Amino acid sequence: MDYFIVRSFDHVGYYETRLVLLLIGLALVTYAAVRKRDYRYALAFASGVVFQSLLEWLLAALGLRGRNYSLSLLGVTFSATWSIVWQGLAEGGILSLMAFWFADLFHFSKDQAALPRRAFYAVCVVIVVLAGAVGVMARGLPISSPRPMFAPLPMTISVVTIAVSALLISLKGCTGWRALGWFYLGLLVYVVLTFEPLHVLGARYVAVRTAEGGFAAAPWLPQIGLMLYSHLYEVAGGKIYYFVVPYVLGLLNSKGGKHA
Repeated sequence: MDYFIVRSFDHVGYYETRLVLLLIGLALVTYAAVRKRDYRYALAFASGVVFQSLLEWLLAALGLRGRNYSLSLLGVTFSATWSIVWQGLAEGGILSLMAFWFADLFHFSKDQAALPRRAFYAVCVVIVVLAGAVGVMARGLPISSPRPMFAPLPMTISVVTIAVSALLISLKGCTGWRALGWFYLGLLVYVVLTFEPLHVLGARYVAVRTAEGGFAAAPWLPQIGLMLYSHLYEVAGGKIYYFVVPYVLGLLNSKGGKHA
């Protein structure tokens, strides 16, 4: 049986919430760089923007977002190209930033992190509130993006990127693996806070094809199991290279020119 991740929020407020988070993220990056002379947050943000844009371009090129996929922001429907750019900025950037912030708080700099712990928790609350609002607005609306979960080419690409990431991080030894582990946990925190409210409220869920060619929610057991798989492997696992590439290049393991 083929399973899909489907969602109905692309034209119902979701990207307005991403705009809010983008502005928060830019403010945090600016604070870290200007007040703390810590540019790691800007680099983590930039890495997420670049790699998410490339990922969205690939999904669009392979037709895995569905026909005529687009998104809306403040009543304006974006073209495919601008949708890719916007998702890089508003999704990849904040995801990578939040995951690195988590790693910095609990591993790299701990209580001496450039961005304080209470601010991190406050942003987490904002993420949940915004996701919940979108979930309420988008629940029951027509599906805007059906994505097959086990399409061979994307799965191959995911396996390759994870394998290459593991190979690269192994060059840093145990230190690198510990750093990656904390970043991965940060990715999971962000993924759960962002997507579980949408899942619970029915705006993003696991679906199967119906006899008529439409989509219906999968039964509860595969619904839970496959969404867990998506969180752990597809989303968080599939994005560890957002951290690995700049870290191996020595861009994320120093603070103000000194070892963090």
